[in-house]
Amino acid sequence: MSQTKPLTKVTLNVLKAFSLVMLAPSVLADIQPRSASLNYSQKSLSNAGNPAAAALIVERKDPHVMTGGLIEFGAGLEYGDLDELFATIDALRNDFKPPSDPDAPEPAPTPENPIRDYIWEDLFNMYPELEDRLDIIKDKVAVTASLLALIAVEGYAKAEATGEATFVLNENFYGGTLLFGASYKGNAKAVGLFEDINFDVNQAKEQLQTLPDFDENDPIQELDLSGGITLFYNPANKNTKLVIDNDSLLLIKATKISQVSLSYSRKLEVFEGGDLYWGVKPSVYRVGLTNVSTRVGDITDSEALYDDIKNADYIYETGFDLDLGLVWAASNYQLGASLTSLFEHTYNFPEVDRRRFKSDNILQKLDHHEEFTMQRQLKLEAGIYTKQRDWSLNAELDANPVEDPMRDRYQWLTVTAGYAADSWWLPSARVGFSRNLAGTKLGYVNAGVTVMKFVNIDLATTLDTVSLDGNEVRRGFNIRVGVQFDY
Repeated sequence: MSQTKPLTKVTLNVLKAFSLVMLAPSVLADIQPRSASLNYSQKSLSNAGNPAAAALIVERKDPHVMTGGLIEFGAGLEYGDLDELFATIDALRNDFKPPSDPDAPEPAPTPENPIRDYIWEDLFNMYPELEDRLDIIKDKVAVTASLLALIAVEGYAKAEATGEATFVLNENFYGGTLLFGASYKGNAKAVGLFEDINFDVNQAKEQLQTLPDFDENDPIQELDLSGGITLFYNPANKNTKLVIDNDSLLLIKATKISQVSLSYSRKLEVFEGGDLYWGVKPSVYRVGLTNVSTRVGDITDSEALYDDIKNADYIYETGFDLDLGLVWAASNYQLGASLTSLFEHTYNFPEVDRRRFKSDNILQKLDHHEEFTMQRQLKLEAGIYTKQRDWSLNAELDANPVEDPMRDRYQWLTVTAGYAADSWWLPSARVGFSRNLAGTKLGYVNAGVTVMKFVNIDLATTLDTVSLDGNEVRRGFNIRVGVQFDY
């Protein structure tokens, strides 16, 4: 009889992150581009599509395209390239907690209870030479600094949940098409913000040179080695402990973003070579933001921070924005351009308690993460297709990068090839490739089917892998399920 394996630590963290965004009651840069999940004709009714496209699709009345509405749900996960992120942060905690801290796992040093060296066992007995001692300390500082830098760049785990619904309200509203749209996006991300360790070798050497001056009757010595690094030395048994006073912190951010929109599109002009369509989409956003932070030295269980943020208070703001679009459609090709977030509204996270931090560098990084702007973005698109538009090849490019609420940069390039069937029993299918030209530079392979003309199922996965709990898994993956319909 087979036995079920217990959930790994990383798996539990992923579930916590995903449950966070799903429990939350969008518009923005996605972990994986929403446009890659549907071919051009299907996504024209999507909230993320070109505002000018709906009038074109309704006018065509292709037999393989549902033109009443679309309801879609999606979820995605993405990791940094770091194995055992939370275990690494918890391990670093010991180096950041001085032994005099009452919350430290080790008792405070006293003559009756001398320092226990749980980093290097009898360091100075093993290495009596000054240069050897200095080299070991330099190595320890270098390793710690490297770990901090690695976590700052790659130490993140991000979860996303999305939902949207779009409905055609009127196919001939003042000569154009009127659509209603509503969408939701929840994001959560854990990221490390770390202060550099500025280690002065000469100052450390001068401090270490004083060690022979102490005899076994002297109290425990506290030597300032520079850069917030302190060496506690017990002359009675020559045991040592190296600790780091540093403002490095773990920051977890979460968002709840809802959008309601009306879009209007119509034919602008008929030309000999094709038709030109325009569209406009005003939107109202309800944005909720929250965050939780703690210094690395104060962390008792980094995983518990996810539990803390579930109970955190959100700051809500309402904003208004506008998207514009143009589409040129010919018999065998079409071109399009859209401009999103014309007004670039800015939203603020709750302010982090700064009294705990002394580092100007950390305070600047907190400033960077305490607000985000729905940045303006130009999207370009092109497609070629057969006469009946059942075979198509489409390309989309974000002309400029934008940041999402986590301050991650996204600029997607997507190429999708698709077959759209007229039959209820023959599925439509599509395959494609997407790459983020900014930020992570991750690439995704996309594949999807439309079953019985109205059920869309799309999957995407990265080409890059990451080691989690000793297993190679994809760094990111995404699933979307939608229903399109007529009425």
